[in-house]
Amino acid sequence: MGNYKIRVNVEIVECDEPSTASPQQVRNGLFEFNISSEQAQSIDDCEQALLETNYPAIRSAISQHLENLSKKKLN
Repeated sequence: MGNYKIRVNVEIVECDEPSTASPQQVRNGLFEFNISSEQAQSIDDCEQALLETNYPAIRSAISQHLENLSKKKLN
């Protein structure tokens, strides 16, 4: 069995979409959390939003990884 690489890509980009109450999964492995311009100017609010977005992304990635390993073992 080979080694595994873990990749993390964090982007903070301006958008015209309304802010959201919590992170949303937009596709497999990709979560977004739209925050207000006021929150974007606060290091504490940015950090909290990143942590809240990170948690479901990590859980999803681990779940997908373990599912893939189970399928691999069956073959």
